[in-house]
Amino acid sequence: MTDTDTDTRVSVIMGVRQNDPDRWKEFYAIYNPMLLSYMRKQGLSYSDAHDTVQDVFLRLIQKISSYDRTRARFRSWLFSVARNALIDQARRRAAQKRAVDGWVARVVRGDPQEDREMEMLFERMHRERILQHAVETVRKRASPAAWTCFEQRLFRDRPSAEIAKDLGISTDSVYVHTCRTLKKIRAICEEYDEDLGHASNHRVS
Repeated sequence: MTDTDTDTRVSVIMGVRQNDPDRWKEFYAIYNPMLLSYMRKQGLSYSDAHDTVQDVFLRLIQKISSYDRTRARFRSWLFSVARNALIDQARRRAAQKRAVDGWVARVVRGDPQEDREMEMLFERMHRERILQHAVETVRKRASPAAWTCFEQRLFRDRPSAEIAKDLGISTDSVYVHTCRTLKKIRAICEEYDEDLGHASNHRVS
């Protein structure tokens, strides 16, 4: 893949690297709720989770210019930043002797199996969040007919002929609307270095 192809594929991430304020705003809106939910799933209180997420963003401001797409997928790189912030939070809690529910020991221990489980959870949440964002974005921009074709064909698995009859259009039009809408969703996912390979596992309403 050429540098140009890479820049196009992860344009949001590249915009953040270049300190584009609009891209940072979009990036924050996407990742703040996902990271907060992830930290809560690791056992942190809301307050501690919020503090840790803010730490993640501070680290991102400092480190994102060093992100190299040729060495790792963005979600893997982001996971390492989030995990390091989580480890530091755990160590602070341990030092203050305020560890609760065993999450501090579990995080600091660094067991390979638990590390992998944490990363798998992060990957799943990342895929779901980016797919949700892509679907919501395309749904707002799509025409009623285009979205109905896409939703009825892919989400509800209705035959194209039935959809065409309901809308008073040809079956070819149903196919075109569905494919174009799916292509737009895929393009947004790729901006965040994700694909739709696991989309079938997540129903989006």
